[in-house]
Parts: sequence; structure tokens; C-alpha cells
Amino acid sequence: MEPDRPSNPWSRKRRATQRHGYKGPRHSFNEMFGNLTEDNIYLDVDTKRAALIASPFVVSLVSHTGGKAFFWGSGTIIECEDVDGAYLCTVLTSASLLRSPSESNAIADDIKIDVCFSDGKLFEGHVFTYDFHYNFATIKIKSDVAMPTASVRRLDDSISIDRSKESFQLQPHSELFHLCPGEAVVAIGRYYKKPYYIMAASGKFSLASFEFDCRELLTVNCKISKCGIGGPLINYHGEVIGVNFYDKLCTPFLPINLVSKCLEQFKAYGKFCRPRLGVEMINLYSASLGMLEKIIEKVPNILKGVLVEKVTKGSPAESAGLFFGDVIVQCDNIIVRSLLELHDVIFDKVGKSVELAVMREGGAHLKLDMMVEETGPDEFNRWPLPEEIKIQRARLVN
Repeated sequence: MEPDRPSNPWSRKRRATQRHGYKGPRHSFNEMFGNLTEDNIYLDVDTKRAALIASPFVVSLVSHTGGKAFFWGSGTIIECEDVDGAYLCTVLTSASLLRSPSESNAIADDIKIDVCFSDGKLFEGHVFTYDFHYNFATIKIKSDVAMPTASVRRLDDSISIDRSKESFQLQPHSELFHLCPGEAVVAIGRYYKKPYYIMAASGKFSLASFEFDCRELLTVNCKISKCGIGGPLINYHGEVIGVNFYDKLCTPFLPINLVSKCLEQFKAYGKFCRPRLGVEMINLYSASLGMLEKIIEKVPNILKGVLVEKVTKGSPAESAGLFFGDVIVQCDNIIVRSLLELHDVIFDKVGKSVELAVMREGGAHLKLDMMVEETGPDEFNRWPLPEEIKIQRARLVN
């Protein structure tokens, strides 16, 4: 008989996965994503540290119409202003919180919003802005005391495809957070029931695809539940880099760059001016390996840029002469290394013409003039609705 081995004080016996607070079917609002997978339960210390940095400015939100709750989500306090001795806080979340169960691009009738903090303190939320195209909203709450606000960090999503063995180099210091495939991130949310736990799911930035209309979304492989919709995606410094949405296989997120641009527009003009080009594009490095090989064969010196995947008939892109396989490298004489950089330029050009520098098959360098049109309500992105909202819609229609 073998002698008893001393127990290792650093090891911890794994428990069977539990879903505390889970009372509904899988993928429902009732499910805490902190308990979805073993990876979410047994978080590493760095993930916990990042989540705890973010937790003071992460809230839960519940929207009501007709006296009944119809959407549960999470949000981020991004501003807190002293207004006549009171504090007016701005909460960033998903516009899904506001969507009418009967009409996709309208606010629910007689909407009421509860905003809840970790201590259970409840505030009445008031709709300030919303954008059903990019599916984000801001909610205002009034407080007697100042609330902690998020540290926001814009993304740099540019990566070179230089084939040189010596091409790797450290990124220079930048105000932007450099996001490349494999970068570790954390999706955060707050549960809307007692004890109002912070929820966290660690993961990595991924090039995985999804079926959302919004082509500006990026993807991480974190696993969240629906009550995490609208919550922040953070880096390991606790800085907010995006707004999370829900998918069964991954977590699509809207980069904070686009949200910041939209809010800047609203502050300046009192409205959103969403650019429309009529073209589907991806970062050059996101193309398939086979596609990249063919591009480099035809345009040997290209390292970064935005690849044109599809041009819509009758669009500004078609009128400008853009084709499938073109790589955009400049916009109005500003170097464009990635999609986010291109959007940063064109967001301020709605209703104006821009000059694109394009590299085309055979190494041709072209200058094309393109009008930046405004996206109309009939062209807004469609967003997948949670099953619970679909059921409510069906009841209203029938």
C-alpha cells in the first residue's frame, strides 16, 4: 500500500461546473456568464485584477415597457459631470436595451430603465442618445455623489504582412492600444439580481467571422451570456476598448473608436452622421492565406492597408471605380493601415468627396475620388434579436 502523499497547498480541487442564479434555458438573460464555462469560473489572477479595476464603473441595466421588464444588459459609466451640485453620469450600453418589441428601429413605448450598482443601489435611467445602426446607446443617471468612470483606450488594429524574418519589432509607445490576433482581453458585465456580481470572461482577439450585418465589429473568443450585452470589453489594464454583443460561438464587439467618433459628432452637431460607401472591406492581414499569396504576387511591396471584398451596385464605391481585390492605402493623403484608421478619416467627410490612393493588380497605383454619402434609416444594420424579444414580437403581431 502506497504511503499517503502530502497535499499540495497550492492546488485546488476542481468542482463540477455550477450555474449559480441560472433558472432559464441556455443562452437566456437569466444566465450569469461567470459560470458558463470552467474557464470563466477559474479565472487567473491577471484576469481578476483587470476585472476588479473595471468593476466600479460597470452597471447592470433593465428596461421596462408596459410595466414589464423586456431587456437585461450591462453598461459602462464613461462620464460624470458636476451639474449644479448634483452629478450627471453617462452610461454606455447597447441600443438593444431600448428597441421596441414591435418595431426594430424605434424605442419601446413608455420605456423605463433601471440602472443598478454592485451595492444594489438603483437609479432611474433616462435615454440620452441612441444609434440603431451601430447599436449603442447612452443613458443618463443623476447621483448625489461622484461616480467612478471608465478609462477608455482607442484601438490600433494595424498589422504588417512583411514576409521578412527580421520583420518583428516592438510597437512604439502610443496613445492607442495595439490589438492583434491572440491579444488577451476580458469581457465584463454585471448581473442584475442579488448579489449583483461582476461577471468576467477571458479570451483573445480573433479573426473569426459571424453573421452580423455590421462589418465594423471585431471578434473575441470570450463566452458571455445575454445579460452581458452592452457591457465593456477591456484590456488587462482595465481600459475599455469596446462594447460587447452576444453570439453563441464568440463575442462580437464594437471598437470604442467608432463609439467615440459618433459621440463626438453628437456633441458637435446634435446628431449622428454615419458614412456610407457601399463597399465591404477587411484589414489586409485578415484575408485568407490563399488570397494574401495572390495579392503579394501581384503587388509585391504591399504590407498594410484595407482590402476591398465587395462593391455594391450603384454605390459611391462603384461610382468611384473601386473593384474587388483593390487595397486602399491612403485617404485624403492620410496613410491608411487599417479599417479603424480609414473610418477615423471618413467619419468627418459625410457629404464630401475624398481621394483614395489604391493599389491594384499588377502594381498599379491609382487615385480615385469617392463621395461619402450618409447612411439612411432604411440602410441601417440589422441586429440579431434575443429569442425572448422575438417571442414578444410574435405575441404583439398575433
